[in-house]
Amino acid sequence: MFSSFFTHNHSVPESPPFPYTVKVSTRAKSVRLKMTPHGGLLVVLPVGFNKKHIPDLLHRHEAWIKKAAGRFDQHRPEPLPLTENGLPCTIRFFCLDEEWSVVYNNKGRTVVDVSDASQKRLLLSADVDDADRCRRQLLSWLKRQAASHLIPSFEKLAASHDFKYSEALVWLQHSRWGSCSSGGIITLNTKLLFLPDYLVRYIMIHELCHTVHMNHSKAFWALVSRHDPLWRSNNREMKSAWKYVPPWVSVSP
Repeated sequence: MFSSFFTHNHSVPESPPFPYTVKVSTRAKSVRLKMTPHGGLLVVLPVGFNKKHIPDLLHRHEAWIKKAAGRFDQHRPEPLPLTENGLPCTIRFFCLDEEWSVVYNNKGRTVVDVSDASQKRLLLSADVDDADRCRRQLLSWLKRQAASHLIPSFEKLAASHDFKYSEALVWLQHSRWGSCSSGGIITLNTKLLFLPDYLVRYIMIHELCHTVHMNHSKAFWALVSRHDPLWRSNNREMKSAWKYVPPWVSVSP
């Protein structure tokens, strides 16, 4: 996306116009800018690149950076309350129109219980200061929720559109919303629970169409269009759909 931008006689600005994170990649052949939903601006550098040129790079591409940041900020849901160490006090599933409250205590073994299903209330028995352990338990509960809600919806959608597949699974994936293997095994990202239902449906249709075309050819998109007439707008919106996923779900373990 970005090639060589620099000349030796170009003056370098004193400070960059945006906060950013640097990643040096052995696979990068040139500088790349990437806007991430929770980490902000990521500057990917090839090995040996002189970091003193970064401020100049950011100034040169200020318009692109603002536009990319705006895509994430536009219609971004209001942030939900967190504990001091970043654990959720509320979990909102847009596709199910559900909102769960989370209560923490330090009693007993580390476990997540549904203390009141009618009121959507979770009780996490664990040391709230041990954020990693609490988060692992919450993610385990999240995966169970995905299995109990996403898989039945997927099965119903596949049957109504006459698609055949071998198996459907849920998994907590970092970068893919879904995938389809050559053997017809479809994997759905647990994080789909946080998206609006029409985007979840689009991802399901997208992966089901891969059971027919294992590519992104014209024939593939024609099939997607047949089953989702709004696929173009949905596909565009998916580019910023990570804004729906709360930070506590996306941080590295």
